Amino acid sequence: MKRLSLMILFGVLALTMGLSAPVLAEDGDGSVKERWVIEDVFTSGIVPFAIGHRGYGENMGEFPDRPIENTKEAVRLAFREGVQIVEVDAVLTRDGQAVALHDDFLDDYTCVNTLSFKDLRDRLEDVSTLRHVLQKARAFSMVDGSDRPGGLVIVEIKTPSPLCDPSDSTIPQLVDAVLDDVTMTGMGQQVMVESFSPEILSVVSAWEPGIPLVLTIDILQLLPPEVIEELTGMEVTLIDKDAGFGLQWGEIGPLYRLPGYTAIDQYAFTMVAVGARSASLDKRILLQMADVNPAYAAAFTGQLHGMNIAVLVHTIENEAQWEILEALGVDGMYVNDIPLGLTLEGN
Repeated sequence: MKRLSLMILFGVLALTMGLSAPVLAEDGDGSVKERWVIEDVFTSGIVPFAIGHRGYGENMGEFPDRPIENTKEAVRLAFREGVQIVEVDAVLTRDGQAVALHDDFLDDYTCVNTLSFKDLRDRLEDVSTLRHVLQKARAFSMVDGSDRPGGLVIVEIKTPSPLCDPSDSTIPQLVDAVLDDVTMTGMGQQVMVESFSPEILSVVSAWEPGIPLVLTIDILQLLPPEVIEELTGMEVTLIDKDAGFGLQWGEIGPLYRLPGYTAIDQYAFTMVAVGARSASLDKRILLQMADVNPAYAAAFTGQLHGMNIAVLVHTIENEAQWEILEALGVDGMYVNDIPLGLTLEGN
């Protein structure tokens, strides 16, 4: 792995993230109550904290003991059991509704943006609009005498696929639908927006500059095209996409459109450029770094902390992975096994 060169970023970054306290907000009945805000999860003293991946963990029906992922019930159960923050995904329907789904295409490759929400509901009876998911989370964001934050949400805006957005033109509508739901539910201070796409994050920042941003990365984005093709079995097509960050974008088959990074330091530079509050790293990146040199991996997370960037990691599957990443100074970990995550964070 190439040597990281992040130290030069210290002279570039000048982010300040002040500590915050619960805020006052009007409830549906007109009463005013204290509500937790995003920064509270970072200052609660629980490090690392568990993040409910897709609500209560990945599940499209294969795990009968879990609710279906990205649904109101998944979010409700995660918060009821004590999770402080959950992650849900957002894509766009034909009638302009943001819905909580992991991909913008279904198992048969029907594009979600060719279906109205009613049509989608006929196909997936458990599917929820993002607005309803946020409304469910809002109820858990009230302080109500607890000293443990709750009701906080990371919304991952999915990068539209080449299959469903061949002209690469739907990002403004998608971002607008997500931000409209955040505004309508009064969740502006309880939400972070995450994306693999710095372009999406830059649009969010321009339209709603107060929302904290999370730039996420998969290990594939650090690999050359021929290696990606070997690993995925899909052809990589490099595309001329000027999103303002000097990155080479590529399409992996018909399913993924992502920026590539020549090295991890280019990813860090991009976080700085977009003004990200947090990094969300594929666990394989840090685990491989730690396998080569644990001190070096810990120094990398320490450098990000020195730039006021929190380090989140996706997605942890077992206690051994948690312990390695905890030793590296990770702030939060996306988990599918919610009870395990809560046990490991000391809940």
